[in-house]
Amino acid sequence: MKRALRIIVVVLCLVVVVILLLLVSHRFLYSSPSDDVSHRLTVVTYNTHQMGGGKKTEKNEVIRYLREVDADVLCLQEVEVSKNSKWLTLPELRQALSRYPYTYFDFKVYNHRRQYGNVVFSRYPLVNKHTIRYPSRGNISSCCDVIVEGDTLRLITNHLESYRLTGNDMDSLLKHPFEQDTVLRGRMRLSNRTRLQQACIVRDTVCASPYPVLVVGDFNAIPLSTTYLTVRGLMPSGWFRGCGLRDAFLASSNGRLGNTLYKRGWGIRIDYILHSPCLHATECYVDQTTGSDHLPVVATFNW
Repeated sequence: MKRALRIIVVVLCLVVVVILLLLVSHRFLYSSPSDDVSHRLTVVTYNTHQMGGGKKTEKNEVIRYLREVDADVLCLQEVEVSKNSKWLTLPELRQALSRYPYTYFDFKVYNHRRQYGNVVFSRYPLVNKHTIRYPSRGNISSCCDVIVEGDTLRLITNHLESYRLTGNDMDSLLKHPFEQDTVLRGRMRLSNRTRLQQACIVRDTVCASPYPVLVVGDFNAIPLSTTYLTVRGLMPSGWFRGCGLRDAFLASSNGRLGNTLYKRGWGIRIDYILHSPCLHATECYVDQTTGSDHLPVVATFNW
């Protein structure tokens, strides 16, 4: 019992420190919006859960939502298209979102049955496309530059390592929160370590960019995690290198809840749109729609 109490106290202290860190970062790291605005861009990030379960266009709720939201750039994770015509195929997906003339299909899995990975649809040209490949299954980061009326933004779309927890796993964690040295906790430690390695690679990519950046996607990590803090540049290595990112939702959500995934009645925020301080998020919200186990995040930027 005493050990459990000590753990709770340590966790609460860490939470307070991280919250203070986030508040300070908004006060000192970022400039105020300028009145001189020449560009506007709306971006969606959405883990599509195998592209709406692979349903055909007319029955696919994810595709219907993407048509309705009418954003400038769609950043999609867990996109799956099939070689079997009974399910959604790549030509059908292209046709369904044909209003976007520029695309970047970056598949982690590519075989005789299916293609699976990240996809970007854009109204603006996409250039310098390249991939950050990870050895872990199904995870990938896709990089490209978006040319917005003469300005260049570097876009990094991510799907980072998941815990791959089942419903039974979550029930076990809730019932025995302080149980140690189980197979489940061993899996979780390994996932944490793998995801943090990926986050460090993303952070290096951000710091190397000659352009303002947008870092979006499914991080599979909450805002108090080292993964999130590392990508944002709020860990010591990020401070020293001077390449901190802003969280569009924190900057403009006005106190709204930001949960993007619900399991067993619990909601967590693991999908993000992060950006360079020179881009100003005038609006960011988690949209309410069906078709995937995740909810999409929508943000509008001025600069």
